[in-house]
Amino acid sequence: MLLGDGGIVNPSFARIAAHHALDTLHQLCAETGWSWLDGMLLGGCIAYALNDLNKALVWYLKIIAVDNAHVEALSNLGATLLALGRRSEAEEFWLKAVKAKPNYFEAVEHLVGLLCGEQRGRDAVALIEFVERSVKRRSNTHLDGCNLSVCSSSSECSHASMSQSSSPEMKFDYYEDEDPATPIPPPNDQPEFVISPTENGRLLGLIHAKGNMLYTLGDNAGAAKAFEDAVLIGAGKEKHGIKGLIERILNVLAPAADGFGAGARSAQPVLLTPDKALKTAQLVFPPHGELPGLYEVPSGSAKKIAISTTSNSLLSLAKIFQDGMSSSASGNGLVSAGVKDILALYYLSLSLHPSPSTANNVGILLASVQQTAPIPNVPQSSIFPGYNPGSGVGLALSYYQYGLFLDPRHAHLYTNLGSLLKDINNLPAAIKMYEQAVLCDGSFDIALANLANAVKDQGRTSEAIKYYRRAVAVNPNFAEAVCGLANALNSVCDWKGRGGVVINGGAIDRWHVNEDGSLFDARTPGAVSRGWMSRVVGIVEKQLEEGEHWGKGILTGSVLENLLRDLETAVGGKWTEGRRALLRKMLEGWAGRKNEGAKVVRLIERAIRRAGWRWYHDKYSRLDIQPMDCYLRPTLPTCLSIPSAPTVLPFHTFTCPLSAKQVRMISQRNGVRISCSTMRASWVSPYVYPPPAPPAPHLNVGYISSDFNNHPLAHLMQSVFGLHDPSRVRAHCYATTPSDNSPHRLQIEREAPRFYDASCWGPDRLINQIIKDGIHILVNLNGFTRGAKNEIFAARPAPIQMSFMGFAGTLGADWCDYLLADSTAVPPETLRPVRKNIELEDGIEDDEDGDWVYCENIIFTKYSFFCCDHRQSAPDAQGPRLSWAEEQERRWKMRKELFPDLPDDAVILGNFNQLYKIEPTTFRTWLRIIAKVPNARLWLLRFPELGERNLRELAVKWAGLQVAERIIFTDVAPKQQHISRARVCDIFLDTPECNAHTTAADVTWSGTPLLTLPRHKYKMCSRIAASIIRSAVPPTPEGRKIADRMIADGEEDYEKRAVELASGLKYEPGGNGIAKGELVEIRKVLFEGRWVNPLFNTRRWVRDLETAYEKAWKNWVNGEGGDIWLY
Repeated sequence: MLLGDGGIVNPSFARIAAHHALDTLHQLCAETGWSWLDGMLLGGCIAYALNDLNKALVWYLKIIAVDNAHVEALSNLGATLLALGRRSEAEEFWLKAVKAKPNYFEAVEHLVGLLCGEQRGRDAVALIEFVERSVKRRSNTHLDGCNLSVCSSSSECSHASMSQSSSPEMKFDYYEDEDPATPIPPPNDQPEFVISPTENGRLLGLIHAKGNMLYTLGDNAGAAKAFEDAVLIGAGKEKHGIKGLIERILNVLAPAADGFGAGARSAQPVLLTPDKALKTAQLVFPPHGELPGLYEVPSGSAKKIAISTTSNSLLSLAKIFQDGMSSSASGNGLVSAGVKDILALYYLSLSLHPSPSTANNVGILLASVQQTAPIPNVPQSSIFPGYNPGSGVGLALSYYQYGLFLDPRHAHLYTNLGSLLKDINNLPAAIKMYEQAVLCDGSFDIALANLANAVKDQGRTSEAIKYYRRAVAVNPNFAEAVCGLANALNSVCDWKGRGGVVINGGAIDRWHVNEDGSLFDARTPGAVSRGWMSRVVGIVEKQLEEGEHWGKGILTGSVLENLLRDLETAVGGKWTEGRRALLRKMLEGWAGRKNEGAKVVRLIERAIRRAGWRWYHDKYSRLDIQPMDCYLRPTLPTCLSIPSAPTVLPFHTFTCPLSAKQVRMISQRNGVRISCSTMRASWVSPYVYPPPAPPAPHLNVGYISSDFNNHPLAHLMQSVFGLHDPSRVRAHCYATTPSDNSPHRLQIEREAPRFYDASCWGPDRLINQIIKDGIHILVNLNGFTRGAKNEIFAARPAPIQMSFMGFAGTLGADWCDYLLADSTAVPPETLRPVRKNIELEDGIEDDEDGDWVYCENIIFTKYSFFCCDHRQSAPDAQGPRLSWAEEQERRWKMRKELFPDLPDDAVILGNFNQLYKIEPTTFRTWLRIIAKVPNARLWLLRFPELGERNLRELAVKWAGLQVAERIIFTDVAPKQQHISRARVCDIFLDTPECNAHTTAADVTWSGTPLLTLPRHKYKMCSRIAASIIRSAVPPTPEGRKIADRMIADGEEDYEKRAVELASGLKYEPGGNGIAKGELVEIRKVLFEGRWVNPLFNTRRWVRDLETAYEKAWKNWVNGEGGDIWLY
C-alpha cells in the first residue's frame, strides 16, 4: 500500500495503483479468453471507481456477452448507465437483473429509486409486489426466475457480488396495484419468504417503502396492509397477523398499567407513561426486546436500520388507523381499530425506536381518552399545572414533553401541545407553544393559523390578522386559515377585498366591497361572486358537497344485516315480515346515494331514543323487568368513520351570506360528527341509559351550560332556576366551567334546588349524575357555542332533550328533540315538512334539497321565547319606579354627561352590538340615513377598537367627510352601565344580518325604540329582535301597531322608516330634553309598559316553560310527536 505523510493513503498514489491493477486484470482476463467473470466484474468496479464510466461499460458488457443473466453485472451496468445520464437504458438492465433474480435486493433498490425519482410510484409498487410474490414460499417451493438454492446477494453467491455504489436516496411515492393471487401459506415451522434471514431487513425496507407510496397515492387500505406485512417480518409470524400481535402487546402491558386497562379483552385502553411505554419491546419479546424476525440480520447499521424501519411501519400503521377514526372517508377496506389497539402499536414503535413523531401521535390520541379513575403515582407537571396528571390529558402532555426532549425543535409537537393547553383553558401557555412552533418553522401553516386563533381569543385581533395572512401566504388553499382570516377581518370591519357573493340576484349579500374599498352593487347585470367572502362560501360549498358522500356505499352485506338486527332489538318485539321488508327496502334505497352515512346515524339515534322509551314502559307501565341485554345500544357500523365538519362553524353562519340549505347542512354536519365521535367513545354505555321514574310529582329538568357566570345567558336567566314551581319542576344545574364568583353565578348557585360544579367532571361522571338525578328533560343552554358539551346530549342520558337561549339556530341533530321558539323567530314555513319524529322512518326520507331549516320539533310560545330577567336584575329594577317626567330628566342628564358637546337638537342613532354583526349593506344604509337627517349622529362602540379606524375610513369613502364626522365611537361599558346608558340613544338601529339579542333586551328595558329588519326567514339570529319587540309592547291594537312600525319589511323600508322616525324627533330649545315626535311616544309606551308587558315577566315565562315541559313529557310517554303550541 502506498502511504503519504502520517500513514494516510495518498489519493494520487491510489489512483496510479488502481490503474496498474486494471491493466493487470485486463491482461489476466484476456489470457482466459474473457471467461473469468469475477475478474471482469472487479475490473468494471475499479473503472467505475476511477470515474471511467465508458470503460466500466465495456467490462460489464463483456460479462453480459458471456452470461446474459449475470445479475451483478446487469445491476452494475444499470448504475453505470444512470451515472452517464442514460436513465431508460439503466432501467432496462436493472429490470433484467430483478427478473433474473428477484431477491437480488441491490438491483431492486436501485430500480425503485429510479422509478420514484421519476414520480412513477405506481410502477415502483408493482416492482416491489413482483419481488414479494417471487420470494414468498409456495407449496412447490420455488422462486420466479430463481433456483431454489438461491442464496443472498452477499458473498454466499456463486458469483462475487460487487456493488460499485450504494443505491440512490429514495423519497418514495405510492402505488396501488391489483391484488395478486394469494400464495399458499407455508407451514408454521417454515419462514414465509425463501430468502436468507440475514436479508429480512432489506425486504422489510422495501415493503415499508411500498406502504409509503401507497399512502401518498391515497390507498390507505393498501398502505396499511403493506405496513402490517413489514411489521410482521420484523416481529415474526403471528397466528392472527397484526391482531395477534396487538393482543400479545395488550396482555403483557396490562400489569404495567397500574391497574388501569385489563389487556386485550378490556374495552379500556392501557394507559402508560412514556418511561413505561419504552419497556414494551422487552415485555413483548423478552428478555432484551430483540425482534425475532431480525435475529440473523448482521449487527451494526443494517440491524439498526431494520429495527428503525419496523418502528416506522408500526408508527405508520397506527397513524392510518388513527386517521381512520376521524376521517370522512369510509368503505375504504381498512380494518377498524380502536384507541387501545392503536396505542399498543405506538407503544411498541416507541420502545423500538424513540421518536418525537411517535410521541406526538400518542399525545394526540391520549388527549381524546376519557377515563373515570386516573393513573396513580403520576407526578404533576410543574410546567403546566391545573390538570389531572393521570388523566388522558395529563398523559398526553407528558408525551408531548417527552417528544420535545427528543427533538426540541419539533414544530408539530409544539403545535399540538399548544392546542391541548388551549383545550384545558390555559390560553397564555398555549400561545407560547404556538409561538415556539412558528420559531421552529416559520412556514408551518397550521401553527400560524392556531396562533392566530389563540391571540384572537385574547382580543389581539390585529396580531391575529397578521398570522392568518402569513398562513394563507404559505398555503393559499388552507381552508382554516382562509376562513379564520375572513372572520378576523369581518370582526373589525376591514372589508377591503371582501367582495361578496351573488345569491338570488343579490338579495342576500347586496353590496360588495372591492380591493380599493369602493362599493359594488350585486344586482348589476352580470355580477359575479368575488373577493375573500366568495372564497369562504366556495369552501363551504365544496366541503358540504364532499360531506354528502361520507359513508357512501356502506349499506351492503353484513353491515346492512347487522343494522337491521340492531334496529329490531332496539325497537323491541319481533318485526313482521312486512315491517322488515319495508325497512330493508328503505335502507337499500339509500345505498350508494348521497347522505347515506348521515341517514344511518340518524336512524341509529332514533332507535336509541325508541329503546329508552320501550324500557320506560316495560319498567313502569307494564312492570316487566327485563335484563339489560334487552336494551342494547345500536352501534355505529365499524366501516363508518368519524366525519369532518365544515370549516365554517354553525356560529359563523350568523354573519356569513349563506343559503338556507347551507345553514342547515353546516349544523347537520357538526351534529353528525358529534354523534359519531360519541358513539365511538369508550365511556358510552353499551346499553341505552335507564329511564327515570315517572314524575312524583315534579319533573326533574337538567340544565347544562358553560355560561353560568358573568355571561349574557346568565344575565338573562339568572332568576329562572329558583322560580320553578317545586310541585311542577325541580331544576338541576350542571355548570361545566368553574365559578367566576360573579353575582350571576352566586345567585344561580344559591337559588337552584340542585347545582353542580361539573367543571372537572368527565362525560361519564356527568352522565351518571344525570341518571342518578332522574332527569326527565335535559336542556342544552349552549348549542353550538364555545364550551358546549354536546357529546353528553349525543349519548342520550335523558328521555327528552331540548335547546334554547344559548344558540340562535338549528342544531340539526336527532339528539335534540325540541327547540323553544316563537313563530316570529322561527316561521313555520322554515320547518322540515315531516314533524312527527317518533318512528324510525319519520323524517329520515326528507327533502334534502329543500329550503327548510329546522328538523327539531318546535315548542311555540305565545310571547317571545327569549327570556329577559331585567325586571329582577336590571340596575333600576330594585329602587323606586320613576315617573315619565323623572325618566326624561334622568335621560337628559345622562346624555349631557356622556356627550357634553353635542347640540341639543341632535338625534342619536345608536347600535351597541359587536362590530362583527355589521356588514357592508347595513353600514351603507346607516350612512345614507344620517346623510338624510342632518342633525343625526351615529353612536357605535369600539367593540373592538380596531374597527373604529376601518369604519371611519370607509365612511369617508362612501359618504364623504361631513357624514363620517357624525359617527361617534365610545368604549364598551360594564354591564350595568351599559343597560343604563342605552336610554340616551334616541333610536337603536339594529343589524339585520344578525340582530341584537341580549343587547336588544337591554335597549328595550331602557325604553329606547328599536328598529329592526328580520332579513332572513331561515336565520333565527336575524329575527330575535323582532320577537323581543312584539312582546315588549302591550298586547293591544296600539301595541301591535308600534311593533309593526318598528319591524321593517325590507332594506329600503328599513332606511325609509329610520329617516322618518329620526326626522320626526324635535327637541324643544332649552327644554332639557323635552321632545316631540313618534319616537317619544313609542319610548313612553316601552318605558311605562316594561313593568307589565310579557317580555320582562320572568315568572310568566317560567310558568309557560313548565307547561311546555309537561306537554313534552306527556307526548313522550304517549308516543306522540309533532310540534307543541302553547296557545
